[in-house]
Amino acid sequence: MRIAILLVLIAISAATETHLTAIKQLREKTRITPFSDYFYGMLELHQSSKLGEVVTIVQSMLDKLIAASGANEAEHSAQQANFEQQISKFENTLETTESELSSVNQQINDLTSDLSSLTQSLSFQGQQLLLLSNQITQLSDNHSEEVRAAEEKFNNNSRYLAAVQEVLRFLGDALLGNTSLIERERAIEAAKQALGDKHPIAIMIQMTSQYDDNTIRRVISKLEGIATNVQERLDAINTSSTNSEQQYLTLRSQFETTYSNLDKDKQFNQRQATAKDNDLASNKRRQEELQELITTTKELLDQTRVASDNENTSYTSKRSHISEEISIVQSALDLLSQLPAQ
Repeated sequence: MRIAILLVLIAISAATETHLTAIKQLREKTRITPFSDYFYGMLELHQSSKLGEVVTIVQSMLDKLIAASGANEAEHSAQQANFEQQISKFENTLETTESELSSVNQQINDLTSDLSSLTQSLSFQGQQLLLLSNQITQLSDNHSEEVRAAEEKFNNNSRYLAAVQEVLRFLGDALLGNTSLIERERAIEAAKQALGDKHPIAIMIQMTSQYDDNTIRRVISKLEGIATNVQERLDAINTSSTNSEQQYLTLRSQFETTYSNLDKDKQFNQRQATAKDNDLASNKRRQEELQELITTTKELLDQTRVASDNENTSYTSKRSHISEEISIVQSALDLLSQLPAQ
C-alpha cells in the first residue's frame, strides 16, 4: 500500500527549489533506509504539484501507517493472548499429568511390594499345606499299621485263648468225668479223631491222662489262670484300640481343620494376588499413557513457546519498520508544513 501511495505521490507532488533544499536537509538528518531513500527521492523528483495536495497525500500516508501500527499492535496482543492461553493450558495439563503419574508410580511400587509379600506368603502356605498333607498321610498309614498290628495281636491271643479253653474242656470232660482207664482211653481216642493224632491238644490230653485227678485239677487251675490272663490281654487290646482310634480321629480332625483353614487363607491370598496383579497391569498401562501424554504435551508446549517467540520477533521487527516509516513520513509532513504555500 505504501508503494501505491508513493506512486500517486510521484504523479501529483512537486516542490520548489526551496522545497528541494529543505528535503535534502531532512534527508541528511535521517538514517538512510530503503524506504527513506525512496520516499525522499520521490519528493525530489516531482516539483509541479501544489503544496496542499502533497501535504494531503503525505498526511494520508501517515494516517495509514499509524492505522497499520495499531493493527499490528492489536494482532500481536490477540496472538500473544492466544499463545498465553495455550501455554497455560499445556502447563496445567503437564502439572496434572505429572501429578497423576507420580501417584500411579507410587501405586505401582506399593502393588509390586504387596505382590512380593503375597508371593512369599503363597509359597510358604503351599509348603505348609504339603507338609500337613504328608503328615495326614503318614498319620493314616501309622494308624493303619497300628490297627493291623492290634488285630494280629488280638487274633493271636484269641486263638491262644480258644486253644486253652479247648484244652480245659477236654480235660474236664474227657479225664475228670471218666474215672476208669477204659473210659479215658475212649476220650483220648475221641480227641485224636476230632483234632488229629499230632494236634497239640490231643497230645496234651494223652500226656495228662497219665496223671491222677488231683494233678489234673492243678493243671486245669493253672490253665484257667492262663486263660484269665489271655482274656485280660484281649480286653486291654480292645481298650487300647478304642483309645488309639479316638486319638487318631481327634488328631486327624485337628490336622484336617488346620489344613482347611490354611487352604482358605491361601485361596484368599491367591485372589488378592490376582486382583493386585490385574491392578498392577492396569496401572502400568496408565503409566505408559501418562508418559506418552507428558512427552506430547512437552513437545506442544515447546512448539507453542517457540511460535510465541517467533511471533514476538516478527512483531518487534514489523513494529520497528512501521515506526521508522512513521518517523520518516512525520518528518516530511513537518517539513512540508513549514514551507510557504504555492
